[in-house]
Amino acid sequence: MEDKQKVIFIEDDLNLGSIISMALQSKGYEVCYANTLSGIQDMIEKDCPNILLLDLEVGNQNALDYLPFIRSKHPSLPVLIASSHNEGEEITRCYEAGANHYTKKPYDIQEIDFLIQRFCKKGSPISNSISIGDYQLELSTHKLFYKQEQSKTLSPKDFKLFYLLSEQLNQPVSREKLFHEIWDGQEVHDSLNNSISRLRKLLEKDTTLSIDAVKGVGYILSKKDQLSSS
Repeated sequence: MEDKQKVIFIEDDLNLGSIISMALQSKGYEVCYANTLSGIQDMIEKDCPNILLLDLEVGNQNALDYLPFIRSKHPSLPVLIASSHNEGEEITRCYEAGANHYTKKPYDIQEIDFLIQRFCKKGSPISNSISIGDYQLELSTHKLFYKQEQSKTLSPKDFKLFYLLSEQLNQPVSREKLFHEIWDGQEVHDSLNNSISRLRKLLEKDTTLSIDAVKGVGYILSKKDQLSSS
């Protein structure tokens, strides 16, 4: 029998927590639910989850206060943060603290299901880094390494751009998707161009890599070899 993906879900609204927990269970997940962040360290050690789904603000607690511990002890454990906040600054803080993804409330079960599948591929070990050519990017710290020597710590937006391009290695990524995922839908062309320029400069040591504009579409990160994870 195939092991179920285990989700630790924290939400202070008991009714909502119960509804979402049952919805996730109907999708085939094992859900460990709590309405407080207190004791989450023990929950992680005891339940050995595949992923965390955390409400950003739980009573007078904030999930971001717990992420440093989680990242120090469990660097490869995916963390999804859920909140009704729409402010770019708050979303950036989540990524800077080490969250893998920020999802806006109200909860969309189809989206949550997709995200769990995206970050927890069944039968595969959880990856904490991606490797492309001579470069390695740590997902939890945003540190970029060249031949195992640290090259740069990427800003939140540059990290997200690199991650999105690497997810679709050798395939174009539309400007619309980049604007939606990184700049909350704002069409900030100059900011995108500047981020592309910074990444091109960082990757120039490996001549097999290139970031090219695709006319009328967006950008593509190209390499002859396939993307590998470690």
